[in-house]
Amino acid sequence: MLRGVNVGGHSRLKMAAVKDAYIAIGLTNVHTLLQSGNVLFTSRTKDREALAKRIMQEIERRFDLAVEVLVRTLDEIRTLVERGPTSPRADPNKLLVMFLARVPDARAQSALLKEYKGPEMIEIRGPEVYLYYPDGVGRSKLTNAFLENRLDSAGTARNWNTLTKLVELGAALERS
Repeated sequence: MLRGVNVGGHSRLKMAAVKDAYIAIGLTNVHTLLQSGNVLFTSRTKDREALAKRIMQEIERRFDLAVEVLVRTLDEIRTLVERGPTSPRADPNKLLVMFLARVPDARAQSALLKEYKGPEMIEIRGPEVYLYYPDGVGRSKLTNAFLENRLDSAGTARNWNTLTKLVELGAALERS
């Protein structure tokens, strides 16, 4: 997942060009979903950090753009969708998952949960944060920047519909 591309007119990237960049560094079965930096691919490299770094370098080289890259396996995304948030009443249209570059330390997690008293639900599970926005995301003070600052980690959020589409596309690619 690419952080902050094609959002609000900033960091514009065409997904076809992104796909070409992934292929150029030896990744296979490359597919993109939507215009928000969702890329599915196959790699023999198991070192997630090295892979993310290589993708970041290629994007910077090709597009002169520094973007954070967060790598998750299809199984990891499938599992977080299957488990879902602990609140069974969460409307999927108001649910997001923020993927963090690393697991935030316990103090940062505790401080965030004590400090933020908005109507939103925050559920931290390792390097992912389930976020439920009962009044919608648009006017919420619980922004990506706020969360990144408090948890001291870069992150990128995806809505529930995008996550389920990623799982569906990944499953279709596995079958082919």
